[in-house]
Amino acid sequence: MSPGADAPDTGRFALRGRIVTLDPSDTVLDDGVLYVSGTLIEAVLPADAPAPPGFEDIHPVDTRGSVYPGLIELHNHLPYDVLPLWQVPKQYGNRAQWGGSSNPAYHTLVTGPMKVLGQDPRLMPAVVRYVEAKALVNGTTTSQGIALFSNAGARRMYRGIVRNVEQTDAPDLPEAASRIADVEAADAEKFLARLHQPHRLLLHLAEGTDAAARAHFQALQFKPGKWAITENLVGIHCTGLTADDFTVLAAHGGSMVWSPFSNLLLYGKTADIAAAKEAGVLMGLGSDWSVSGSKGLLGELKAARLASTAAGSVFSDQELVAMVTRDAARILRWESALGSLGAGKRADLVVVDGAEGDPYTCLVDARDKDIRLVVVDGVARCGSKRLMHALAPGQTLEPVPGMSADHVLHLHDGTADTIVAGLTLADATDRLTGALADLPALAAAPAPALTASPDGGVRWQLALDEIEPTGAELRPRLPLVGAGGEAHPTGPGIGATAAAPAELEPVVLDALTASGDHTFLHTLADEKNLPADYADALSRLLT
Repeated sequence: MSPGADAPDTGRFALRGRIVTLDPSDTVLDDGVLYVSGTLIEAVLPADAPAPPGFEDIHPVDTRGSVYPGLIELHNHLPYDVLPLWQVPKQYGNRAQWGGSSNPAYHTLVTGPMKVLGQDPRLMPAVVRYVEAKALVNGTTTSQGIALFSNAGARRMYRGIVRNVEQTDAPDLPEAASRIADVEAADAEKFLARLHQPHRLLLHLAEGTDAAARAHFQALQFKPGKWAITENLVGIHCTGLTADDFTVLAAHGGSMVWSPFSNLLLYGKTADIAAAKEAGVLMGLGSDWSVSGSKGLLGELKAARLASTAAGSVFSDQELVAMVTRDAARILRWESALGSLGAGKRADLVVVDGAEGDPYTCLVDARDKDIRLVVVDGVARCGSKRLMHALAPGQTLEPVPGMSADHVLHLHDGTADTIVAGLTLADATDRLTGALADLPALAAAPAPALTASPDGGVRWQLALDEIEPTGAELRPRLPLVGAGGEAHPTGPGIGATAAAPAELEPVVLDALTASGDHTFLHTLADEKNLPADYADALSRLLT
């Protein structure tokens, strides 16, 4: 669902500042004005140019900052972003080694808490409200949606404020998918047929660094020289790929989502980005999830810069910013509507404090407390009180827990699901804090009834993609050519035997932002798998 479709009419407004367009010419207006009419950008002009028709009486609001396209995240497990960063105990070779019944900590930190939260009618909407606010305060305007499923077997997406790639209801924003039917996941030719349908598929691919991880990619070759890869395949992680593999991926039009922080935490290394760039693979960024990743794209940009520098300064700051704007939009086939700033584009924007120095370094360096404004579909959703009062007059504004009193959120949206609409961030925070502190008792109690819809008794719960088998896979599980069995082991949590609920322990709700989260920073400092000095450098960039 397009955000803001039912929100109050914003009319027209104009923002003045350094406008970093990310257009094909990389135009930067050191002193420019961006004009918005409803949900669309009307014009981007130098500050001394005449206003476009209809804006003659609109006084531009001075942002005192730099204006960018809204940040597009191509991989996250959003419901899990209420959970804190895991102190990873050792280095793993592939995904199957750290998830499910093979790792008791996975039940304690992930499976157990999320089963409690995801099925409780009071806690499920609180998760949705909290993680969407978390995306906003970290500059994200698009991510992967929060899926709900019913006791009748139907599926639908949460219709909220932040865009989700799976459900857009807009012809200029083709919907992507992040799940495939089990038969398509296990049969290469059926998988290839699925890839020929007109939707991008964002799927976990070659997650890890050992031979078993690479086998996940090799299995896409279902006959000698025949690959189940098209431009619709967007591989998430791709840490197991070699230079030759990236050449194959690029030659068939495939792209990838890079999650360097999560990769380093779990495996001690990330994808061979130099080889990927050399092969011409188009890349986006994803935070993955808070259990082993960044709190949002602002943090992941910093993690990516450090990983790029360690690999030989593979990407400039400009290229990194493109990964979360222009290039991400290209991967989704959204470039005509989003990913850059220009007339006719949708008004998804992020503004950070300051307009000095390199315009791209300014965004990569920006901390969560430097965000001055986030706009989605022309509606101001997050930012400083000064800018929010100017662009959302009369709206109910909420403070942001853990941030200064100057930061506020506007979370009202008429299109929000009825189970979430009206829930404040403060209420959601209180519910989750209390529930996570009382997990042992909640897990031992009888399971509550699922949430009932007011339109006919359908009951809903969060579709927890890392726990529940739903008949739709998040990764291909193809057999290798000439080998028996599957190349892909069972994913974390799915099909695993859960430990007894009594083993659950209290969990601290993960803070919305990194800059003031001392628990997160202390855990980061003690992570064993990160390269030397990486944690210290990342901590300095975040705070």
